[in-house]
Amino acid sequence: MKTSLLLIVVSLSVIVGCSTMTPVEKEQKRSEIDVMAESAIADLVEQSPEIQAKIDGSLAYAIADMKLTKIPVVGAGGGQGVLVDKETQQRIYFTVSRFDLGGGWGVRAYKALLVIESQKVLERARDGTWEFQAGAEASAGSASAEGSSSGLSKGFSMYVLSEAGASVTVTARVIRIKVNNELTE
Repeated sequence: MKTSLLLIVVSLSVIVGCSTMTPVEKEQKRSEIDVMAESAIADLVEQSPEIQAKIDGSLAYAIADMKLTKIPVVGAGGGQGVLVDKETQQRIYFTVSRFDLGGGWGVRAYKALLVIESQKVLERARDGTWEFQAGAEASAGSASAEGSSSGLSKGFSMYVLSEAGASVTVTARVIRIKVNNELTE
């Protein structure tokens, strides 16, 4: 009995210990996300220079590196990113989870830029939020077209930089943004 309890305690300690990042690993992960964000924004601005004026006039912006897999009835995806509060210069690192239910097929990778124009949207993004949508998407390689109905439809602008893959979907989706407390200080 004591041996079993000791084994459980040691196993849990190893699991918990392995899940914590070292300060060097945290800094490396933050740096990777920051470089991804800067590169994606530069690519988006190159395609549409007016995006820079939107970013400059915003309260904050967030960019996420996303991957999505969709089979006929269900789809799932996720990613990670950073929200930059322009007033405080705080960087809030986050993870995104996405679940789709509806028609479609495909696999794709993309970057999503959210330019935040209202305090309400900024507060929801800072705190982590669930977002319910119905939408349609089509993409092939770096070309994409999207449309959706959204509970956050006012107070922000969204831009998508498609990277790879192909997909066609018409779905109801739930998107969850969650602050990554381990990376955010």
